[in-house]
Amino acid sequence: MSEFRRLLVNLAEDEHRGELLQKMRRLLTPDSQVELFSCVYSAGLDSSHLFDADGRQHAIQSVLRKVEKGLQSHMDKLVQQEIEAGADVYWDRDRAEGVVRKALRYQPELVLHALEPHPRVLSQLLAASDWRLLRQCPTPLLLSKTRQWSERPRIAAAIDPFHLDDVAAELDQKLLSHATRLAAQLGGELHVIHVFNTLPHSAIFDEHLVVDYEQLQKKVAIEHRQRIGEMIAPLQLEVGDPCVHLREGEFHQALPKLIDEQSIDVLVMGSLARGFIDRLLLGSSAERLLDQVSCDLMIVKPDSFHCPVTEF
Repeated sequence: MSEFRRLLVNLAEDEHRGELLQKMRRLLTPDSQVELFSCVYSAGLDSSHLFDADGRQHAIQSVLRKVEKGLQSHMDKLVQQEIEAGADVYWDRDRAEGVVRKALRYQPELVLHALEPHPRVLSQLLAASDWRLLRQCPTPLLLSKTRQWSERPRIAAAIDPFHLDDVAAELDQKLLSHATRLAAQLGGELHVIHVFNTLPHSAIFDEHLVVDYEQLQKKVAIEHRQRIGEMIAPLQLEVGDPCVHLREGEFHQALPKLIDEQSIDVLVMGSLARGFIDRLLLGSSAERLLDQVSCDLMIVKPDSFHCPVTEF
């Protein structure tokens, strides 16, 4: 099983840098390649009339050198551990696009990014950069919260086998593969999660179905168990295993509860139109998920994903 060797670590200038660096260290292997990165911007400096064009450019370069010096100290520690490491700084008004451009150039296997905790009232404003990064990043993206991973991290793949197209089905296999890789690299446990819902009783208009509603629920549950069983069989897992979790309920309610019950450290999810993440992570569902789940998220795109950001 291959490892996530090539890491791009997006380090913002805040108090959460330490937590992200600790998780990066957990991911290190003797063959790791690490690029420490920071995207910097100051609207006040960029639009200041106190400087002429040359003076403003000089001030910007001074800021970049200061930030790069901070990254350099962390890079030196990695080099002392005989880890191949580098550091880079961009000046970019759109920090999300800056990270994506860096990912396009560096071609990492995994991007690490710390999510900012924020008041719910201001979530749309403060998390806008996080949402753009989530939607635009072509590389697997680890969205880190402040909680540290357990000694033996639990890595869960959230899959949904009832798709209408082959792209989504292929993505589920990719989620299982990435979750397996991450669990192996961290010496952790692989878990599989599937949350589903049957039709509510009020939505059934056929009188025969109303009479057989309980039987319908059982039939739907059996179909989900069978489909999940087929998907996880190559991993030597079965539906009855303690690490395989099928839960009936609403996604935004059942999933956070299940994550807490099982002490999941990282939830691996797919980003696909009409797929699992869109039902969970767009609009108000996104706010509910990030506010309610305590674990980190790894977001994975399908192979057919087209990045809307260009390298230059």
